[in-house]
Amino acid sequence: MNTFISLRKKIFLALSLPAALCGVVVLISASAPKMWADDNRGEAADQGARHVLYVESNDSAPGKNAVIAYSISPEDGSLSFLGTFPTRGAGQSNFDVRLGPDDHDREVILSTDKRFLFAINAGSNTVAVFRVRRSGRLTHVEGSPFPSHGLTPVSLGLAGDKLVVMNANNNNIEGVAPNSTPANYTTFKIEEDGRLVHIPGSIEVASDSNPVQVGISPDSKVVFGMEFFAVPSIVPQIFPFLPPRGSVLETFTLRENGSLRRGAGSPFSAPVNSRLIPSDPGTGYFLGLMAHPTKPILYAGEAITNRLAVYTYREDGQLNFVTDAPSLGLATCWITVGKGAKFLYTSEAASNQVGVWSIKDPLAPVNIQEVSLRLVGTPPDPIVPAEFATINFQLSVDPSGKFLYVNSHAAALTDYTGGNVVHILQIQSDGTVVESDFSPVLLPVPGNAHPTGNAIR
Repeated sequence: MNTFISLRKKIFLALSLPAALCGVVVLISASAPKMWADDNRGEAADQGARHVLYVESNDSAPGKNAVIAYSISPEDGSLSFLGTFPTRGAGQSNFDVRLGPDDHDREVILSTDKRFLFAINAGSNTVAVFRVRRSGRLTHVEGSPFPSHGLTPVSLGLAGDKLVVMNANNNNIEGVAPNSTPANYTTFKIEEDGRLVHIPGSIEVASDSNPVQVGISPDSKVVFGMEFFAVPSIVPQIFPFLPPRGSVLETFTLRENGSLRRGAGSPFSAPVNSRLIPSDPGTGYFLGLMAHPTKPILYAGEAITNRLAVYTYREDGQLNFVTDAPSLGLATCWITVGKGAKFLYTSEAASNQVGVWSIKDPLAPVNIQEVSLRLVGTPPDPIVPAEFATINFQLSVDPSGKFLYVNSHAAALTDYTGGNVVHILQIQSDGTVVESDFSPVLLPVPGNAHPTGNAIR
């Protein structure tokens, strides 16, 4: 057993901390303008209306990033390759697989009427906008991709005809690519034809705060943000892989012109149970957030202490912490809610598992199942502190509510194409999940790419 694996086991056994790379889910919010509803009619070549899964390759080579599309079988959830559609930009590199650069969510989202798809180009600072054909195939709208008005766009949110973009400046990594340009949250007006028009009034945050995710309340009145490394710790660095900076939640509201204003009380430090040292907010860590689809409730993953936090929120953005529930897995990160909002699903990124939570009482979630995801081939040694050479990130439930799709990507210094996959899980009547016999599906990406994003039409 090599020294890295020994160190990994000591860390996990002694502290039961995931402290692993986590990766981001798609949040689609209030209705888009009706003027989009009749778009794309009369396309004889585009027949059929099957659900389609979209994943971004995140290839960091110039001009090589792309959205990969799969048609979903309504019978068993199996995937049929539909095509690869270049985003005309570059993905983001994370060559040493460190915490931060990969740990984001909602990189690919759809308009509410499913006529447009939006995808980040984190390595070239643009947002691609595609028209979605009836077949699920994609074509760029005029002018795509559009400048993100910041560095390293990592997450997207939709509020009616406004697109919220999180520019994370995630390349500001000490010793790699120092850059003091602030990260920001900014908004765009989505025109009838899908073009993006920037709305002045970005809200800036520290260049090294590592924003990871934006989300929108179902009524489009509140914007949620999550910054992974925003609060300096009062103690020295605890582990070499974990920066001495804790997480915060942010809230914003939208002005009439579509620009953002900071919400009441924002930002919000991580709760006591999320902290390695209870008295030090700089040792608490969030990854993954999800708004309840019908109630003013926000869920957030406490990634280091393996818990799921529950908040209520007001229209002015004020958050009220309710509780945090323990997880049976390690590194509770990305989150999605099942059809009917009776169950919630999380990526447990350090233990290669998916967590199933009952939210029949939405303020008191209970972790009822942990399912280990299938590994492909013979994985190489993982990078400390990851427990496996592949890490599960974003996840989504298809519109039928029968299937759960989970992205994983390789977490090894050597190319491991078997780590870049989509897992297909069948959702049972009691909300629990079973991985299908034909899962996972290998993604057609380079072994050193870290595919990201997970959206379903």
